Amino acid sequence: MTTAEDVPRPMERDEPTPAADRNPRAHSSDRGRQTAGDRYVYGGTPPPTVAVPCDTLPRNTAAFVGRGRELRALIHLVLQRPESETNVPVYAIDGMPGVGKTTLAIHAGHMLRSRFPDGQFFIDLHGHTVGRRPVHPNDALFALLAADGVQPSHIPPRQDDRAALWRKRLAGGRSLLILDNAESTSQVQPLLPGAGGCLVIITSRRRLTGLAAQQVPVTLPLGTLPPQDATDLFAAVANRHLGPEEADAVAELIRLSGYLPLAICLLATRLRPDPRWRIADLARELADTRHRLAHMRAEDTAVAAAFGLSYERLPPGRQRFFRRLGLHPGPDLDQYAAAALAGITPAKAHAHLEALYEDHLLEQHTRGRYRMHDLIREYSATLAEDDPAAYRRLAVDRLRAYYRAAAAEAGRHLSRRAGPAPASEHLDRGDSVPVIRTRERAMAWLDAERANLFACASGMRTPDEASCLGALAAAMAPYLRIAGPWDHAMSIHRSVAALTGETGDQASRADALIELGVLERLTGNYPSAARTLTRARELCERVGHEPGLAEVLVQLSAVLRRTGHVEEAAKGLRRALEINDRRGDPRGQADALNELGAVLYFSGDHAAALDSLERALAIHEEIGDLHGMANALSQIGMAQQLTGEYPRAIEVQERALTIYRRLGDRHGLARALNYLGFALYQVGDHAGSEAALSEALTVHRALGYRPGQANALNYLGVVRRRTGDLLDAERCLTEALGLYRDLLDRHGEADIVNQLGVVRRLSGDHRAAADAHERALAVFEQLSDRLGQVEALNNLGDLVLAVRDRPDEASALFQRALDTARQVRYPAAEAHALQGLGRCTLRRGDPGGAVRTLREAEVIFQRIGMAWAATETARLIAACPR
Repeated sequence: MTTAEDVPRPMERDEPTPAADRNPRAHSSDRGRQTAGDRYVYGGTPPPTVAVPCDTLPRNTAAFVGRGRELRALIHLVLQRPESETNVPVYAIDGMPGVGKTTLAIHAGHMLRSRFPDGQFFIDLHGHTVGRRPVHPNDALFALLAADGVQPSHIPPRQDDRAALWRKRLAGGRSLLILDNAESTSQVQPLLPGAGGCLVIITSRRRLTGLAAQQVPVTLPLGTLPPQDATDLFAAVANRHLGPEEADAVAELIRLSGYLPLAICLLATRLRPDPRWRIADLARELADTRHRLAHMRAEDTAVAAAFGLSYERLPPGRQRFFRRLGLHPGPDLDQYAAAALAGITPAKAHAHLEALYEDHLLEQHTRGRYRMHDLIREYSATLAEDDPAAYRRLAVDRLRAYYRAAAAEAGRHLSRRAGPAPASEHLDRGDSVPVIRTRERAMAWLDAERANLFACASGMRTPDEASCLGALAAAMAPYLRIAGPWDHAMSIHRSVAALTGETGDQASRADALIELGVLERLTGNYPSAARTLTRARELCERVGHEPGLAEVLVQLSAVLRRTGHVEEAAKGLRRALEINDRRGDPRGQADALNELGAVLYFSGDHAAALDSLERALAIHEEIGDLHGMANALSQIGMAQQLTGEYPRAIEVQERALTIYRRLGDRHGLARALNYLGFALYQVGDHAGSEAALSEALTVHRALGYRPGQANALNYLGVVRRRTGDLLDAERCLTEALGLYRDLLDRHGEADIVNQLGVVRRLSGDHRAAADAHERALAVFEQLSDRLGQVEALNNLGDLVLAVRDRPDEASALFQRALDTARQVRYPAAEAHALQGLGRCTLRRGDPGGAVRTLREAEVIFQRIGMAWAATETARLIAACPR
């Protein structure tokens, strides 16, 4: 298949030879219609006509594939058009070079041929043709009139008269007119019929928005091909049957071609000479080259040449602007980034961007954001290589300075540490940075620019660039903590740490290591996080960087708590509290108190934990730190769950969720959803619990936060076990177990083993259940995790009583659980143990004693909001003999 832009056209002469010599005709409706008025206007004998319909459509392609939606839309337009409609339907197909506009128009013309018996006209207006100027409307009208059978000597010289004659000859008939390769609205407007049953199809690389002022065109922006259509086109042009073993190579070749029909056809043509040539070899050759466009040519046709035609029509200033865009490292840009690259104002950059968008050299996938097709980007970058290196370097420096300043402007709204935005040596701020006045606007800007910021940062690799990279990373850090992606963020902080190590800026190196350690913790790599944060702590101590030291002590304690080093974590937090108190840093003080509260409730001192968390919340509220408030609320809710205050815990977690959603903190949001899901499960709202936990799991997976994933799967397993779905419960718990083991989280691993023991018991595998509970209990005892010990003892008691029918042995287990639960103030486990003791007492033949113990459990369940457990206990009481 030849591509649309390269099909040989009829009527390509500047002044065509008389079409009557080869295909004279007149509309059947025109016969005998020449009047005295006509003779007066044109000054002579009426133009001679014959009754042979004109047909100047190029031949149809046999390899046409895809574009089914566009074709259906066009056919529907024609078929549904009312007979009484007086406006001429105009169908404007626009798109980038090589996308197949002409091929589509010609194919549609052949499909519609029978609907337009009075003639099918095709004219190439040479809007973008090598070595040709665009056809003047007056010359185009001459060619059309000649094709319609008018003798050249009878065609009037003036454009207005030619247009009038053209409209008159088409009036009342049914003709198809394809105006191919149009340059502008002014070029095609005089060629349009006046009224009647004609159809006009226009193709152009430009968006002919001016048509809307006089016509109501149906516009069809033509994009690149979907993967399957692109594959089918490749196979048709290459004349090959593609076997399954070639699928990967073809997919890669299609991807490298940018799904552009012209590029696909040219690559496929290269394989036609010899069927033994392998597609994989061509794909590898294309992937290994720096200049893909050089491979996309056949005879005198090339993708680069097609792009060059559009580029050469640009004015010099816009050509220079287009070349500068080739230096942009990211996937898209706005007027501010373009202005920085070009060294012009955003207003001028916007005008250039809109013009290139109209020319289909840029796409505008979101209003105000522009991107290049991959091959056009490569073409632009190739052109930029011809500019002096100093100019290119200055443009890149301006772009980096812009992103650094804009990121700092946005980061101020996210950072919990106040500080001025850094100045830039390359950027006159003025109106060169977007106005960002709110946190919501800051998040929106950072979301839109995230990929560009990463791309910009990844290009800075030398010590001379350390300062700029460090400032950019510091500006992005608050956003990256809450939004990720953390793997890319870690690579930036590693680069900063390495480069500042070479330059000797130890304070900046320590800050980079702190951010790196935080992200390593968030991704669940606790050993690496501990090492990184320890290095940062030592560096802060060596250079006297007290703000960094206080921060790193809090962050390191969060890692130590999760890896079971509770005392060491508490010691570091107390030191952080002293530093922040001395420095007068209330936010740092509140952060340390918040983490200390987590350490305290993890060790079982719930009263002290709540006191520390509530002090943290009060400070955050006083200084207006919404993020700190949400963190404290979430931790308070978790502590309340452990003390059995489930309704209050649910209320507090929902408050935290509201703030996290407002702030756009996905990490905090997912963590609070985990806590909320567990609390909802405890009060019997299984549907609400499932919804919260499923959302938490989705967000944690998107962030790559494995501890959060493990926790969500753990809780989901418990919920699904409770609702009777043992198979899915085991699936969730087993996946969580693998994550906890990868994370070296012995607490989490023991908890999962304990939960799997319950599933094994309910499935009838009592030996495996007993082994699981005993192994979990042993680990909990090694870790001094009394909360875990209570859960394992209660589960063992349930197993012994249900399977072995040994009430005395089970009673001893429940009693141990009861004593420990009361010591650590864990009412849910206390009520569970009491219920177990009541069942043991009943088995021993003491229904009165059983009722008294069960009523004690029922009261606790009701008090803490576990209505389903209270109901279950009430049924046991009702079943006791009187």
